[in-house]
Amino acid sequence: MKMKKVYWRPKSVSRTALLLICAVSMVGLLMVEKFRVIREQPYQQEKLAAARLAEKAFESIWFERMDTGVEIDPKLDPTESGLLGVPVSSVTSLSGVLESKLSTINPNFAAVAVQLLKDAGLKKGDVVAVGVSGSFPALNVALYAAMEVLELEPIVISSAASSTWGANIPELLWIDMERALERDEVFSIRSVASSIGGTADRGLGFLDEGKTAILEAIERNKLRLIKNKKFEENVSDRMEIYDQEAGDKPIKAYVNVGGGMVSVGRTVGKRILKSGLNRRRPLKPGARGLDGVIFRFIDRGVPAIHLVKVEELLEKYGLPEMPQKMPRVGDAEIFERLDYNPWLAAGVLALELILLFTFIRSDVGFRLFQKRDSRKADAAPEPMV
Repeated sequence: MKMKKVYWRPKSVSRTALLLICAVSMVGLLMVEKFRVIREQPYQQEKLAAARLAEKAFESIWFERMDTGVEIDPKLDPTESGLLGVPVSSVTSLSGVLESKLSTINPNFAAVAVQLLKDAGLKKGDVVAVGVSGSFPALNVALYAAMEVLELEPIVISSAASSTWGANIPELLWIDMERALERDEVFSIRSVASSIGGTADRGLGFLDEGKTAILEAIERNKLRLIKNKKFEENVSDRMEIYDQEAGDKPIKAYVNVGGGMVSVGRTVGKRILKSGLNRRRPLKPGARGLDGVIFRFIDRGVPAIHLVKVEELLEKYGLPEMPQKMPRVGDAEIFERLDYNPWLAAGVLALELILLFTFIRSDVGFRLFQKRDSRKADAAPEPMV
Protein backbone atom coordinates (compact mmCIF):
# COMPACT_ATOMS: atom_id res chain seq x y z
CA MET A 1 0.00 0.00 0.00
CA LYS A 2 1.41 3.36 -1.05
CA MET A 3 1.89 5.81 1.81
CA LYS A 4 0.49 9.31 1.41
CA LYS A 5 2.69 12.22 2.30
CA VAL A 6 1.37 14.41 5.10
CA TYR A 7 2.48 18.02 5.55
CA TRP A 8 1.24 20.93 7.65
CA ARG A 9 -0.12 24.18 6.28
CA PRO A 10 -1.74 27.04 8.19
CA LYS A 11 -5.42 27.75 7.54
CA SER A 12 -4.64 31.43 7.10
CA VAL A 13 -1.55 33.51 6.44
CA SER A 14 -0.16 35.84 9.08
CA ARG A 15 -0.82 39.53 8.44
CA THR A 16 2.78 40.18 9.41
CA ALA A 17 3.91 37.71 6.74
CA LEU A 18 1.71 39.36 4.11
CA LEU A 19 3.11 42.78 4.98
CA LEU A 20 6.64 41.38 4.77
CA ILE A 21 5.98 39.87 1.32
CA CYS A 22 4.43 43.15 0.16
CA ALA A 23 7.36 45.20 1.47
CA VAL A 24 9.94 42.94 -0.14
CA SER A 25 7.99 43.09 -3.43
CA MET A 26 7.95 46.89 -3.40
CA VAL A 27 11.63 47.19 -2.52
CA GLY A 28 12.51 44.64 -5.18
CA LEU A 29 10.49 46.51 -7.82
CA LEU A 30 12.18 49.78 -6.93
CA MET A 31 15.62 48.17 -7.10
CA VAL A 32 14.92 46.64 -10.53
CA GLU A 33 13.73 50.02 -11.83
CA LYS A 34 16.55 52.04 -10.26
CA PHE A 35 19.53 49.84 -11.00
CA ARG A 36 19.09 49.43 -14.73
CA VAL A 37 22.11 48.94 -16.96
CA ILE A 38 23.22 50.51 -20.24
CA ARG A 39 23.21 47.79 -22.86
CA GLU A 40 25.11 48.18 -26.12
CA GLN A 41 22.89 47.44 -29.11
CA PRO A 42 23.92 45.15 -31.99
CA TYR A 43 26.09 46.41 -34.88
CA GLN A 44 27.18 49.48 -32.92
CA GLN A 45 30.37 50.09 -34.91
CA GLU A 46 28.55 49.91 -38.25
CA LYS A 47 25.83 52.20 -36.90
CA LEU A 48 28.34 54.79 -35.69
CA ALA A 49 30.20 54.71 -39.01
CA ALA A 50 26.96 55.16 -40.95
CA ALA A 51 25.83 58.06 -38.76
CA ARG A 52 29.19 59.82 -39.21
CA LEU A 53 28.93 59.36 -42.96
CA ALA A 54 25.39 60.77 -42.95
CA GLU A 55 26.64 63.77 -40.98
CA LYS A 56 29.26 64.37 -43.66
CA ALA A 57 26.59 64.12 -46.36
CA PHE A 58 24.43 66.69 -44.54
CA GLU A 59 27.34 69.12 -44.62
CA SER A 60 27.86 68.58 -48.34
CA ILE A 61 24.18 69.22 -49.09
CA TRP A 62 24.27 72.39 -46.96
CA PHE A 63 26.89 73.87 -49.27
CA GLU A 64 24.79 72.93 -52.30
CA ARG A 65 21.79 74.65 -50.72
CA MET A 66 23.85 77.80 -50.19
CA ASP A 67 24.72 77.81 -53.89
CA THR A 68 21.03 77.92 -54.85
CA GLY A 69 20.56 81.24 -53.08
CA VAL A 70 17.40 79.97 -51.35
CA GLU A 71 17.76 81.10 -47.76
CA ILE A 72 17.32 78.82 -44.74
CA ASP A 73 14.64 79.98 -42.30
CA PRO A 74 15.92 79.10 -38.79
CA LYS A 75 12.39 79.32 -37.42
CA LEU A 76 11.27 76.48 -39.68
CA ASP A 77 14.59 74.63 -39.85
CA PRO A 78 16.08 75.10 -36.35
CA THR A 79 19.12 72.94 -37.13
CA GLU A 80 19.76 75.10 -40.23
CA SER A 81 20.56 71.93 -42.13
CA GLY A 82 19.40 73.08 -45.54
CA LEU A 83 17.64 69.73 -45.92
CA LEU A 84 14.23 71.27 -45.36
CA GLY A 85 12.69 72.50 -48.56
CA VAL A 86 10.05 75.14 -49.16
CA PRO A 87 6.27 75.02 -48.61
CA VAL A 88 5.47 75.20 -52.31
CA SER A 89 7.28 75.30 -55.64
CA SER A 90 6.71 74.32 -59.26
CA VAL A 91 8.06 70.81 -58.53
CA THR A 92 6.02 70.18 -55.37
CA SER A 93 3.76 67.15 -55.74
CA LEU A 94 1.68 66.68 -52.58
CA SER A 95 1.29 68.12 -49.12
CA GLY A 96 3.84 66.85 -46.59
CA VAL A 97 4.02 67.00 -42.80
CA LEU A 98 6.58 69.53 -41.58
CA GLU A 99 7.08 67.75 -38.23
CA SER A 100 7.97 64.48 -39.96
CA LYS A 101 10.45 66.15 -42.30
CA LEU A 102 12.17 67.94 -39.40
CA SER A 103 12.38 64.75 -37.33
CA THR A 104 14.28 62.91 -40.07
CA ILE A 105 17.07 65.51 -40.10
CA ASN A 106 19.16 63.41 -37.76
CA PRO A 107 22.34 61.54 -38.77
CA ASN A 108 21.44 58.78 -36.32
CA PHE A 109 18.67 57.67 -38.66
CA ALA A 110 21.52 55.99 -40.56
CA ALA A 111 21.85 53.64 -37.57
CA VAL A 112 18.16 52.76 -37.92
CA ALA A 113 18.79 51.94 -41.58
CA VAL A 114 21.72 49.70 -40.59
CA GLN A 115 19.52 47.83 -38.13
CA LEU A 116 16.76 47.26 -40.67
CA LEU A 117 19.17 46.13 -43.40
CA LYS A 118 20.72 43.69 -40.95
CA ASP A 119 17.28 42.49 -39.84
CA ALA A 120 16.59 41.70 -43.49
CA GLY A 121 19.63 39.39 -43.45
CA LEU A 122 21.80 41.43 -45.83
CA LYS A 123 25.54 40.86 -46.07
CA LYS A 124 28.46 42.52 -47.83
CA GLY A 125 28.06 42.41 -51.62
CA ASP A 126 24.31 41.71 -51.61
CA VAL A 127 22.25 43.46 -54.28
CA VAL A 128 19.48 45.73 -52.99
CA ALA A 129 16.75 47.36 -55.07
CA VAL A 130 15.93 50.85 -53.82
CA GLY A 131 13.12 53.28 -54.54
CA VAL A 132 13.35 56.88 -53.31
CA SER A 133 11.69 60.21 -53.98
CA GLY A 134 12.63 63.76 -53.10
CA SER A 135 10.14 63.93 -50.22
CA PHE A 136 12.56 62.77 -47.47
CA PRO A 137 16.09 63.73 -48.54
CA ALA A 138 17.46 63.23 -45.02
CA LEU A 139 16.07 59.67 -44.91
CA ASN A 140 17.58 59.03 -48.35
CA VAL A 141 20.95 60.16 -46.99
CA ALA A 142 20.58 57.87 -43.95
CA LEU A 143 19.82 54.88 -46.17
CA TYR A 144 22.70 55.58 -48.57
CA ALA A 145 25.13 55.96 -45.65
CA ALA A 146 24.03 52.61 -44.21
CA MET A 147 24.37 50.84 -47.56
CA GLU A 148 27.85 52.34 -48.10
CA VAL A 149 29.07 51.20 -44.69
CA LEU A 150 27.61 47.71 -45.10
CA GLU A 151 29.16 47.52 -48.61
CA LEU A 152 25.93 46.56 -50.31
CA GLU A 153 25.29 46.90 -54.05
CA PRO A 154 22.21 49.11 -54.40
CA ILE A 155 20.24 49.69 -57.60
CA VAL A 156 18.40 52.98 -57.11
CA ILE A 157 15.44 54.36 -59.03
CA SER A 158 14.23 57.83 -58.04
CA SER A 159 11.08 59.87 -58.37
CA ALA A 160 12.35 63.40 -58.92
CA ALA A 161 9.42 65.38 -57.52
CA SER A 162 8.87 66.04 -53.83
CA SER A 163 6.10 66.79 -51.39
CA THR A 164 6.18 70.04 -49.42
CA TRP A 165 9.27 70.65 -47.27
CA GLY A 166 11.29 68.00 -49.13
CA ALA A 167 13.86 68.39 -51.92
CA ASN A 168 11.51 70.69 -53.83
CA ILE A 169 13.82 73.49 -54.91
CA PRO A 170 13.91 73.22 -58.73
CA GLU A 171 17.68 73.81 -58.85
CA LEU A 172 18.33 71.24 -56.12
CA LEU A 173 16.18 68.13 -56.48
CA TRP A 174 17.16 64.88 -54.81
CA ILE A 175 18.85 63.62 -57.98
CA ASP A 176 20.99 66.81 -57.91
CA MET A 177 21.93 66.14 -54.29
CA GLU A 178 22.95 62.62 -55.30
CA ARG A 179 25.29 63.96 -57.94
CA ALA A 180 26.84 66.43 -55.49
CA LEU A 181 27.42 63.71 -52.90
CA GLU A 182 29.18 61.56 -55.49
CA ARG A 183 31.25 64.52 -56.67
CA ASP A 184 32.30 65.28 -53.07
CA GLU A 185 33.23 61.59 -52.65
CA VAL A 186 30.77 61.11 -49.82
CA PHE A 187 28.73 58.40 -51.56
CA SER A 188 29.34 56.27 -54.62
CA ILE A 189 25.62 55.52 -54.97
CA ARG A 190 23.64 57.12 -57.79
CA SER A 191 20.24 56.50 -59.32
CA VAL A 192 20.20 54.57 -62.59
CA ALA A 193 16.80 55.94 -63.64
CA SER A 194 14.17 58.44 -62.57
CA SER A 195 10.52 59.21 -63.13
CA ILE A 196 8.89 62.60 -62.83
CA GLY A 197 7.07 61.50 -59.70
CA GLY A 198 3.94 63.01 -58.25
CA THR A 199 0.44 61.73 -58.99
CA ALA A 200 0.52 58.44 -60.94
CA ASP A 201 4.32 58.89 -61.09
CA ARG A 202 3.77 61.14 -64.13
CA GLY A 203 3.50 64.55 -62.52
CA LEU A 204 -0.21 64.86 -63.17
CA GLY A 205 -1.37 68.24 -61.96
CA PHE A 206 2.01 69.92 -62.42
CA LEU A 207 2.18 73.05 -64.51
CA ASP A 208 4.38 72.91 -67.58
CA GLU A 209 7.03 74.88 -65.68
CA GLY A 210 7.32 72.15 -63.07
CA LYS A 211 7.44 69.28 -65.55
CA THR A 212 10.07 71.09 -67.60
CA ALA A 213 12.24 71.70 -64.51
CA ILE A 214 12.09 68.03 -63.53
CA LEU A 215 12.83 66.76 -67.04
CA GLU A 216 15.81 69.12 -67.24
CA ALA A 217 17.08 67.77 -63.90
CA ILE A 218 16.78 64.17 -65.10
CA GLU A 219 18.65 65.10 -68.28
CA ARG A 220 21.46 67.02 -66.53
CA ASN A 221 21.98 64.07 -64.22
CA LYS A 222 22.10 61.70 -67.22
CA LEU A 223 19.42 59.37 -65.90
CA ARG A 224 17.12 57.09 -67.81
CA LEU A 225 13.58 58.53 -67.87
CA ILE A 226 10.68 56.31 -66.83
CA LYS A 227 7.54 57.71 -68.37
CA ASN A 228 4.47 55.61 -69.15
CA LYS A 229 0.82 56.53 -69.31
CA LYS A 230 -0.34 53.61 -67.19
CA PHE A 231 0.54 53.00 -63.53
CA GLU A 232 1.10 49.26 -64.05
CA GLU A 233 3.52 49.96 -66.91
CA ASN A 234 5.61 52.22 -64.68
CA VAL A 235 5.77 49.46 -62.07
CA SER A 236 6.77 46.88 -64.69
CA ASP A 237 9.42 49.21 -66.12
CA ARG A 238 11.03 49.56 -62.70
CA MET A 239 11.04 45.83 -62.11
CA GLU A 240 12.66 45.30 -65.50
CA ILE A 241 15.38 47.86 -64.76
CA TYR A 242 16.14 46.29 -61.38
CA ASP A 243 16.46 42.85 -62.96
CA GLN A 244 18.64 44.13 -65.82
CA GLU A 245 20.99 45.99 -63.48
CA ALA A 246 21.25 43.01 -61.11
CA GLY A 247 22.27 40.69 -63.93
CA ASP A 248 23.03 37.21 -62.63
CA LYS A 249 23.00 38.32 -58.98
CA PRO A 250 19.81 37.80 -56.96
CA ILE A 251 18.13 40.85 -55.46
CA LYS A 252 18.16 40.21 -51.72
CA ALA A 253 15.92 43.07 -50.53
CA TYR A 254 13.86 46.03 -51.64
CA VAL A 255 13.96 49.34 -49.75
CA ASN A 256 11.44 52.11 -50.23
CA VAL A 257 11.66 55.61 -48.74
CA GLY A 258 8.44 57.63 -48.51
CA GLY A 259 5.00 56.97 -49.90
CA GLY A 260 5.54 57.00 -53.65
CA MET A 261 2.52 55.50 -55.39
CA VAL A 262 4.47 53.43 -57.90
CA SER A 263 6.44 51.84 -55.06
CA VAL A 264 3.79 51.13 -52.43
CA GLY A 265 0.61 51.21 -54.47
CA ARG A 266 -2.40 53.42 -54.15
CA THR A 267 -4.13 54.54 -50.95
CA VAL A 268 -4.85 51.01 -49.66
CA GLY A 269 -1.22 49.95 -49.93
CA LYS A 270 0.02 53.05 -48.16
CA ARG A 271 -2.39 52.44 -45.30
CA ILE A 272 -1.80 48.75 -44.62
CA LEU A 273 1.96 48.39 -45.15
CA LYS A 274 3.80 48.60 -41.86
CA SER A 275 6.81 50.81 -41.34
CA GLY A 276 10.04 48.84 -41.20
CA LEU A 277 10.60 45.29 -42.40
CA ASN A 278 7.82 43.55 -44.37
CA ARG A 279 8.22 39.90 -45.32
CA ARG A 280 4.63 39.06 -46.22
CA ARG A 281 1.98 40.72 -48.33
CA PRO A 282 -0.76 42.10 -46.04
CA LEU A 283 -3.52 40.98 -48.42
CA LYS A 284 -3.70 38.34 -51.15
CA PRO A 285 -2.33 39.05 -54.64
CA GLY A 286 -4.88 40.66 -56.89
CA ALA A 287 -6.51 42.66 -54.09
CA ARG A 288 -7.69 45.97 -55.44
CA GLY A 289 -5.16 48.80 -55.14
CA LEU A 290 -2.32 46.53 -54.02
CA ASP A 291 -0.03 46.61 -57.02
CA GLY A 292 3.33 48.31 -56.71
CA VAL A 293 7.04 47.55 -56.73
CA ILE A 294 7.09 46.62 -53.03
CA PHE A 295 4.29 44.06 -53.47
CA ARG A 296 5.89 42.48 -56.52
CA PHE A 297 9.12 41.95 -54.62
CA ILE A 298 7.30 40.51 -51.60
CA ASP A 299 5.51 38.10 -53.96
CA ARG A 300 8.95 36.95 -55.11
CA GLY A 301 9.90 36.20 -51.52
CA VAL A 302 12.16 39.25 -51.28
CA PRO A 303 11.99 41.11 -47.93
CA ALA A 304 10.96 44.76 -48.21
CA ILE A 305 11.95 47.65 -45.95
CA HIS A 306 9.43 50.48 -45.87
CA LEU A 307 10.81 53.74 -44.44
CA VAL A 308 7.70 55.78 -43.74
CA LYS A 309 5.49 56.73 -40.75
CA VAL A 310 8.35 58.61 -39.14
CA GLU A 311 6.68 58.89 -35.73
CA GLU A 312 6.63 55.09 -35.36
CA LEU A 313 10.33 54.86 -36.21
CA LEU A 314 11.19 57.60 -33.71
CA GLU A 315 9.40 55.80 -30.89
CA LYS A 316 10.72 52.35 -31.73
CA TYR A 317 14.37 53.33 -32.06
CA GLY A 318 14.59 56.09 -29.45
CA LEU A 319 15.20 59.12 -31.66
CA PRO A 320 13.99 62.63 -30.72
CA GLU A 321 11.06 64.35 -32.38
CA MET A 322 11.88 67.62 -34.18
CA PRO A 323 15.34 68.22 -32.64
CA GLN A 324 16.11 71.90 -32.13
CA LYS A 325 19.80 71.38 -32.80
CA MET A 326 21.59 68.77 -34.85
CA PRO A 327 21.78 65.57 -32.77
CA ARG A 328 25.22 64.26 -31.91
CA VAL A 329 26.29 61.04 -33.57
CA GLY A 330 25.68 58.12 -31.22
CA ASP A 331 23.22 60.00 -29.00
CA ALA A 332 20.21 57.69 -29.36
CA GLU A 333 18.84 54.44 -27.98
CA ILE A 334 19.58 52.72 -31.30
CA PHE A 335 23.22 52.63 -30.10
CA GLU A 336 22.85 52.07 -26.35
CA ARG A 337 19.65 51.37 -24.47
CA LEU A 338 18.90 51.60 -20.77
CA ASP A 339 17.67 48.13 -19.92
CA TYR A 340 16.72 46.03 -16.91
CA ASN A 341 19.41 44.00 -15.17
CA PRO A 342 18.33 40.39 -15.78
CA TRP A 343 20.37 39.04 -12.84
CA LEU A 344 18.82 41.51 -10.40
CA ALA A 345 15.33 40.82 -11.73
CA ALA A 346 15.92 37.07 -11.43
CA GLY A 347 17.18 37.48 -7.87
CA VAL A 348 14.11 39.49 -6.83
CA LEU A 349 11.83 36.91 -8.43
CA ALA A 350 13.64 34.05 -6.66
CA LEU A 351 13.31 35.83 -3.30
CA GLU A 352 9.59 36.36 -3.90
CA LEU A 353 9.08 32.69 -4.69
CA ILE A 354 10.96 31.65 -1.55
CA LEU A 355 8.84 33.95 0.61
CA LEU A 356 5.61 32.73 -0.96
CA PHE A 357 6.61 29.11 -0.38
CA THR A 358 7.73 29.83 3.17
CA PHE A 359 4.58 31.63 4.31
CA ILE A 360 1.87 30.02 2.19
CA ARG A 361 2.94 26.53 1.19
CA SER A 362 4.73 25.50 4.40
CA ASP A 363 4.20 26.13 8.10
CA VAL A 364 7.60 27.77 8.63
CA GLY A 365 6.15 31.26 8.40
CA PHE A 366 3.40 30.37 10.85
CA ARG A 367 5.92 29.15 13.41
CA LEU A 368 8.06 32.28 12.98
CA PHE A 369 5.20 34.68 13.61
CA GLN A 370 2.85 32.65 15.85
CA LYS A 371 4.00 34.48 18.99
CA ARG A 372 3.53 37.93 17.40
CA ASP A 373 0.36 37.38 15.48
CA SER A 374 -2.85 37.50 17.47
CA ARG A 375 -4.68 34.85 15.51
CA LYS A 376 -7.59 32.78 16.74
CA ALA A 377 -6.96 29.25 17.83
CA ASP A 378 -8.52 27.83 14.67
CA ALA A 379 -5.75 29.46 12.65
CA ALA A 380 -3.31 26.78 13.80
CA PRO A 381 -1.80 24.55 11.14
CA GLU A 382 -3.93 21.67 9.94
CA PRO A 383 -2.69 18.41 8.48
CA MET A 384 -2.80 18.23 4.67
CA VAL A 385 -2.63 14.98 2.66
